[in-house]
Amino acid sequence: MTEVIRHRVSHYEDEEDIEDLIGEPEARLETSFANVLVVDNLPVVNEEKYGKLSSVINRIFSNFGELATDGLYMPLDDSKMTQGFAFVEFLSKDAAEKALAQTNGYKLDKSHIFKVSRFDDFKKYDSVPEEYKAPEKEEIKDRDDLLWWLLDKRTQKGIDQFVIRQGDMTEVYWNNKDGKPEIVEHASRSLWTDTYVLWSPLGTYLTTFHRQGVRLWGGEKWTPQARFPHNAVKLIEFSPQENFIVTFSPQYQENDDPKDPKCIIVWDVRTGAKLRSFLASTNATGNIVWPAFQWSHDDKYFARIGEDLLSVYETPSMSLLDKQSIKVPGIKEFCWSPKQNIISYFVPERDSGNIPAKVVLVEIPSRKELRQKNLVNVNDCKMHWQSNGKYLSVKVDRHTKNKKKTFVNFELFRVLEKDIPIENLELQDPVHAFSWEPKGDRFAIIHGENTAKPDISFYQMSGKRYTLLKTLEKKVANHLFWSPRGDFIVLAGLRNLNGALEFFNVNTLETMGTEEHMMCTAVDWDPSGRFVTTTVSSWHHQLDTGYNMYTFFGKNIVKVLKDRFSQFLWRPRPQNVLTAAKLEEIKANLQTYKARYNEEDKLEAEEIIAAGLRRKKELRDEFYRLIDERRAERQAHWDEYVRLLGRDPVEVAKETKEHEEVVEEILDIVETVVEK
Repeated sequence: MTEVIRHRVSHYEDEEDIEDLIGEPEARLETSFANVLVVDNLPVVNEEKYGKLSSVINRIFSNFGELATDGLYMPLDDSKMTQGFAFVEFLSKDAAEKALAQTNGYKLDKSHIFKVSRFDDFKKYDSVPEEYKAPEKEEIKDRDDLLWWLLDKRTQKGIDQFVIRQGDMTEVYWNNKDGKPEIVEHASRSLWTDTYVLWSPLGTYLTTFHRQGVRLWGGEKWTPQARFPHNAVKLIEFSPQENFIVTFSPQYQENDDPKDPKCIIVWDVRTGAKLRSFLASTNATGNIVWPAFQWSHDDKYFARIGEDLLSVYETPSMSLLDKQSIKVPGIKEFCWSPKQNIISYFVPERDSGNIPAKVVLVEIPSRKELRQKNLVNVNDCKMHWQSNGKYLSVKVDRHTKNKKKTFVNFELFRVLEKDIPIENLELQDPVHAFSWEPKGDRFAIIHGENTAKPDISFYQMSGKRYTLLKTLEKKVANHLFWSPRGDFIVLAGLRNLNGALEFFNVNTLETMGTEEHMMCTAVDWDPSGRFVTTTVSSWHHQLDTGYNMYTFFGKNIVKVLKDRFSQFLWRPRPQNVLTAAKLEEIKANLQTYKARYNEEDKLEAEEIIAAGLRRKKELRDEFYRLIDERRAERQAHWDEYVRLLGRDPVEVAKETKEHEEVVEEILDIVETVVEK
């Protein structure tokens, strides 16, 4: 445009004359192509397939922003064949940057992996000067250490953090061993969040909710680390490794645009970039399915159920795995193994029972079927993975052929063994709860006709077949809460069972202690497995809200009542990096470690006592110093007073006599009978 203007006013030589003529400062030509990308390693096709390839590329890149008019250009050679590259122009630079970050390395097929570059980079490399000029040193800016709390001496000694919400206040505390929580510096704020807070799975971030979206906080001074704008956001979900976050806003639920959904959005946690959006899924009753996706343990894949489909997406491209969903007619439920990229899914009986129900294990990304179990006379099915992915329990609610009686059986898959053998455990009682021991081989089941006092059975999977360890009869419990380290479990009777708590040692099969927390709504273990908290939240009750804290064997050490108390969350710790062999070595030498830590605790206790004594001495010395000062001041004022009276202070001192008065008081009388 500048060249056109200059051509029309070429007879003007003065720059100011040009501005006078056009009535405004001279237009500056935009020479940057920051919104243009070059996509290399595309398939070479003829004119007939040109339109199909253009459509595919358009669809891929339009996920990151709106393309300019005629924003895709693939040049043809003299033989009317594409040349393996294309130019993609966006309307904005930000959209181009997001597309560059997410599509460079995108796998179109096995032979064509995108190589994406900025168009400006070609000009930059073409204009490299002949002589090297060293770049100017940039000022190094320290980034927040998001793992500072793991390096703190308190954390290394097993002291964890927790966050509470009371009214508008959000506070983070250290859980000191003396039972007196200490507030974390910079972590007490009013109106920090509009609704509630949430820790990320590895404890790196604290998430707060606002009308405009969510924010992540971290570092020693709790500064903002990321922001995800999503109006009226209500729910979020992190991927297991914290690389991605999914946000849900019901504001767009009813009138969401299928071409540009706004209800569910997947974001990159580190860059804050919006990666892809989805329409919300609903269940048979019309309620939103949440979480919207289930993630693989390594963040490489996420999946959800469609109509007769299991859709698996790969990251970071957010595209369908192999560009197509897995067809599974009638699929109802699925879940990922917590340690391997294996999906288990359940399909109910179809065609009035002619086609049996089945549970299938599928490996991802190969889609290879690892194991299948057919089931008949099935009412419902629930799947539970053990935390190490070693076992899969499938709870099957079944009925007899005449449908007059119902019973429950568990199909127990030994996933890591050859050919994945399956064992069957049948119970005639209704089952109320099931839970695997974390990182262990045991599981617990609450069962029985009497819902107020059911039985609780413990089983062991080690060996060639499961074994029953013990059945506890008529226990007041409807929930099972294993310690994150295993070995111990809390048998809890929540809601209508008045907060009954039983602390049980599964190694010795003995009860360690019992407690009661009336109206208790939640039970949570700390990451170390040494403490248990029970809470009464204002979301459920208005009276006696607060939390209690217990040792793992059931001793109540903290009881806190707070008005409008709504949340208590332990800060998660990252996954343990110790090998199984190292853990076994630690267990074998536990007494050695115990002696060392006892000595450290003793030295720490002695230092605390010594510090207390030093402080007392300082206060005592300060007290006596002040007394001496006051006595000196009093004496100075007294001498001055006597002189004003016209008398000699020495004579007055001789006249002054000190009287000492002894007061006796009987505190107690003890009678002792002495035998003769």
